[in-house]
Order: sequence, then structure tokens, then C-alpha cells
Amino acid sequence: MSILNLEGIDPSLQRSAEDIVHAYSQQLGGVQPDWYLKDRPDGPYLIIEFASPSEHHYKIHNSLVSELPEENHFKERSAVQTRRASPKARLLLPETQLLKKVIAESLTIDRNSFNDDFFSHYTASVTALEQQISTNANFVVYGRRGAGKSSLLAYAMHTAIKNRAPYSWVAMQTFARRSDHQVIPAVISAILYDLNQTSPGSSELEDLIKAFDALSESSDKAVLVKCDRIIPRTRRLVGQIATVKKPLTIFLDDLHVIDESVQPLVLAFIYKITRGNNTFIKISGIAQLTMLWDGTEQIGLQPPHDAQLLNLDLNLTMPDKSKEHIISILNAHARYCGLPSIGYLAGDDVLSRLVLVAAGVPRDSLSLFSVAISKAIAKSQKLVTITSINAAASEMVEEKLKDVERDTGDDLKAIQSLLAEVKKFCISLNRKNAFLVEIKNADSRYKLIQKLIALRLVHLLHEGITPHKAGKRFIALMLDYGFYVGIRAARSVDFIPSEPRQLSAKELRSLPIFR
Repeated sequence: MSILNLEGIDPSLQRSAEDIVHAYSQQLGGVQPDWYLKDRPDGPYLIIEFASPSEHHYKIHNSLVSELPEENHFKERSAVQTRRASPKARLLLPETQLLKKVIAESLTIDRNSFNDDFFSHYTASVTALEQQISTNANFVVYGRRGAGKSSLLAYAMHTAIKNRAPYSWVAMQTFARRSDHQVIPAVISAILYDLNQTSPGSSELEDLIKAFDALSESSDKAVLVKCDRIIPRTRRLVGQIATVKKPLTIFLDDLHVIDESVQPLVLAFIYKITRGNNTFIKISGIAQLTMLWDGTEQIGLQPPHDAQLLNLDLNLTMPDKSKEHIISILNAHARYCGLPSIGYLAGDDVLSRLVLVAAGVPRDSLSLFSVAISKAIAKSQKLVTITSINAAASEMVEEKLKDVERDTGDDLKAIQSLLAEVKKFCISLNRKNAFLVEIKNADSRYKLIQKLIALRLVHLLHEGITPHKAGKRFIALMLDYGFYVGIRAARSVDFIPSEPRQLSAKELRSLPIFR
């Protein structure tokens, strides 16, 4: 707060101004903006300051002022303005603190994220998949943790809401690790229950929910047979809700969290309800942990016939676009918070390091940047630095290692052992952070390498190259920065690439081969 000419100001006017600023801070989630009272001939004038006010800030002000009684002194004597002078401690600004809060809210995207403000926060995907995901077709969105899978599904959901079309959103985390057949009626019940909330149906819909609930809680071995018997009724009722002009969309967020053995079954039963019924399925999942189609049993969704695949995992294979995408996300959040751009807090070299450290994963970039702000403040730095980004990366890798324990199950020891081999190979033996692995889809160790990719411990640089002998193809990978930045023993590791750019064929062929 800054008050000019405080002496002589009526205490009641001061309290009134403080009340308005307090109400404003409530709209900003508890972050109080900078403000001051300007002395004018007609009395004090309330000024609320931001480095670069956005439309969002003017809307808040107009809304608050419109609710003030006519006799309130500040009803016609208040404004939102650009800060008078550029501050030296940009990281300590209320706008920067608000940015950290907004980033924290955006790290876990679900159906409720940002609500009516969703589109003002949203940044298009690197390969502009928004138009596809919103079309009347079945889609599976693949991406590692934080790649933007849920955001893309939420985009399609908010588009449906905008068009007043019916939809149902199911967070599959509710059924995490389940492998029993009862999970099938449980998921269908969840779909119908949510549909009943967003598009209230009939008593018959409520009866079906109860029927599927009963099957989900039974120990009957014939649960699938009994599900089959009520599928025709379900299909008929869903067809009454969905129309050609306003089709129904079913969103299944994070399919990979349920056991692979039942994933095709779950999809097969849902597909019985939706196919040719003006109803479409949109799924998100981690590719290496997702099984859409069981070829032995011939059940599930078979791409591309039954569902189209959208891949968000090509971050460092097109690093220039990834950098542009991440900066655009950070810029959107920064401007929403009243900063001119993310460049106001960090230089281009810092943002380049951020993209590499986060391997182009949007959520990791946001999380790393927020932690780096705190690290920089603790060291009394004026801006976010590469040192603070590196420190944040070392901290984040510990969280990733916890994900290994949560996501790998029976493969835990094998993955930990392979990760130790890769770290030794890169850091101690070759002193390079990038390497090649021969593509052998049937090989058990290659499958474990794929899981290291899914867990964001190694990152894809190139999808396939033939460095030496014809017929042998290799993928190029990069060990996560968190394992070697800031560690004395690893300071001589060559960073490949050292900035977000595509590697040349010559550089790729020179990488060591991890066998």
C-alpha cells in the first residue's frame, strides 16, 4: 500500500478505500494489489496498480464499483492503472505472487478448472489439436504426465458447454488400479450419473444408474453377462438424450490408471452404448500404460477404425515449437496476473533452459518456473536465473521418482535398476546427457525404456534414426536434467542439445549407444 498525503484524509474515507482493496484482493484469491490514494481537489482518488493491467482487472474493478452505494466517495473516484515506475524487486510484486497462485491452480486440470474463465487461461496445443478434439469422432489423447491431455479434453468439454450439448466427464482416478470386472458397471454408472447432473434425464436413467451400481457391488461372476442384458436399454436412453445437432460426448480422463487387463473391456462396453448413437468418446492416457485393444479377445477400441490417436508427447522432437508453446502458456498466465509478459521475470536464456529442463512438458515447465521464483527470491535475485531453474529441476526429480513407485507396480525394481544403469552410462561413462537405444518393440528392456519415457525420467529427442548398419533403427533420448544439473560430479556433462533446437543427423549419429 502507498498513501499520498495521508495527513488530513478523513479516516472513514481511508477505511472505505481499504474495504474496496480488500474486496479486490478477495477476487484475486487473497493477493492484495498495490494501491494508493491520490490527493485531488475533489477529495482522495483510489488508484489500484499493476505492471500491466489486463481486461480481467478492469472487470473486477467495474464489478466492485457497480455494487458500491451511490453515496460512497470512491464510486466515481477510483481506477485501475499501470504502475507509476518499474520496480527493482519484480519477483516480490503482488502480480508475481498471484502468478504463483494461478500456476498452482493450473497444475492439475480437471473439469472444474477455471470454470467460466477457462478460455482466457487456455493456450492452444503445440500442434493445434483443438479443432480435431472438438469434432464428432472418438479420440484418444496420449501424453505423459503434464503434457496437456486433461487440458485438451477440458477444451472439448467447455466447447460442448458453450454449444449447450450434453456431456459426461469421468475422472478415472476414482477406479485407479482396479482389475476386477465390477469396475465396468461402476464406470458406466459414473457416466450415467454425471450425465444426469449435466443433462437431467428421466426416472429410467436413475433406475439404470441403480442397476449398474448394484452390479458394481456384487460378487457375481456373471457380472459381464448381466451388464450385457441392460446395455440395450442404456443405449436407447442415451440415444434419446443425444441428437444429431447436439451429440453427447463422454470424457474418460486418465484411462491408464486402471489395470491394463480391463481397459479394453471397459471401452468395449461403453462403445456398445455409443457407436452409431450420436455419442462420442474422448479419452486421455499415457500411451505406454494404456491398452485400447485386446487382439486376442478382439475387444476394445481399435485405432484408427474405432478411435483416432492424438499425440502430445513429441515435445523435444520439435523443441522450437515447444519453447514457443511454453512461453505462450506462461505469457497467458502472466498477463492474466497483471504482468506485461513472462519476460518481465526471466530472460530468454533462462526460458530456454526451462524448456530443456522440463523436456517441453507444459505442466513441468509451470511447476519448475514457480519453484524457481521461490529459489530466486530466497537468494535475493532480481529475476529468475538459470541457477534457480537448475535448483528447481533437482527438486522436481525427487517427485518424479515418487511417481515411479506409484505407477509401476511389479516393474518397480526392474525400472529402478535400469534407471541406475542409464544414469551411470550418461553421467559417469560418457559424460553426455543424450544417447541412442535400438528400437526393439518385443524386447523386455526396450519396454522398460518406454516406461522410463512415460515416467519423464528420460525424454524423446528423435523418433527414429539409422546411425550405422542399415535395418537397425534407434531412438534418441535425453536423461532428465534433474539428475545432473547442480551436482559437482556431473558438471562436466555435455548438454545435448544445449538450447531448444533440433539436433542434426551428424549430432544424432555421434551419440553413444546404450545397449
